[in-house]
Amino acid sequence: MIEIYLLEALASFYKYGTLSSAAEHLHISQPALSRSMKKLEDILDVSLFTRTKNSIALNDTGQLAAQYAESILKAQEQMIRSVRNYDSSLHTISAGYCTPSPMMELPPLLTRLYPQMMISSEMDDEMHLLKGLAEGKYQLVVLSHPAESENLISVLYGTESLYVSAPAAHPLAVYEKQGVSFLDINGSTFLQASEVGKWNDTVSAMMPDSRILKQDNLESLNELVNASSLLSFASDLTIRMFRKETNPGRIFIPINDPEATMHYYCIMNSNNTLDKLINYLQEKENSIAF
Repeated sequence: MIEIYLLEALASFYKYGTLSSAAEHLHISQPALSRSMKKLEDILDVSLFTRTKNSIALNDTGQLAAQYAESILKAQEQMIRSVRNYDSSLHTISAGYCTPSPMMELPPLLTRLYPQMMISSEMDDEMHLLKGLAEGKYQLVVLSHPAESENLISVLYGTESLYVSAPAAHPLAVYEKQGVSFLDINGSTFLQASEVGKWNDTVSAMMPDSRILKQDNLESLNELVNASSLLSFASDLTIRMFRKETNPGRIFIPINDPEATMHYYCIMNSNNTLDKLINYLQEKENSIAF
C-alpha cells in the first residue's frame, strides 16, 4: 500500500521542480523528501528519477507516476469534502444566496418547516453557488434565474424591486409616486452597503457614471444615511422590514427599469430536494411577496 505522504512528496516535486522548493512546501527537510521518493520507487519497483551528481529530475515513468499521484490526491480531497458535506446535510440545511434580501427572509421559513435542522446561510456569486450545490456544500441556493440543468429543480421564491432612498427635501422627491429610471439617477453619488451580491452588477452596469460610497457596517451606513443629503438604495423588502423605522426622514422612489426588479429562484439538486419548502412555495402560487 502506498501511503499518502509519499504521493504528496512526488506530486510536490512534480509541481515545484526542485528538492528545495518541494521540501519547503511540505515543511520537511530535503533528506526526508529524498527518502520518501526513494521509498516510493522501492514500493513501485521502478526508477522514477534521473539522478546525476548535482541534480535530480523525473524520468518519463516518474512523470506518469506524478500525474497519477495528483489524481489520487484530488480524489482524496473530493472524498473528504463529500463525506463532510453529506454528514453536515444530515443535521444542517446549508443555503447560499446571490443577494442579502432572501437571506433575511428564507432562513426563518426554513426553521419553521424544518425545526429539527440547523440553518446555515452565506452569500456568494452565482457561479460559486452552483459549484457548491454540485459538490454538496449547499442543499439549496437562491439565484436570480432558474436552473439550466435537467439535474436541478427550480422553484420561484419571490421578487425584489430596487428603490432610491432620498431626503424628503431632495429634488427627486417629486418623483416619489411616478418613479425614476437608472438614466435619471446615473451620475449621482450614492451611499451603499458593501455586501449586496448580484445587485452590485446591476448598479455597475446601469449607473456607470455614479460614485458609489460603500460601507461595510450597516449601523454606520444607517447613521450616514440619516445624517447625509446623499442618495442611497432601498428595496420593497428593506422598506417593509427596516427603512421606515431606521430612516424616518427619507422618502422611497421606485426605479422603473426592468433591471431594477430581481426574480429569485430556489434551486436544489433533483435527487436531494427540500420537499416541504417546494410544497410551501407551490401552495403560495410560487411566490412570496418581498
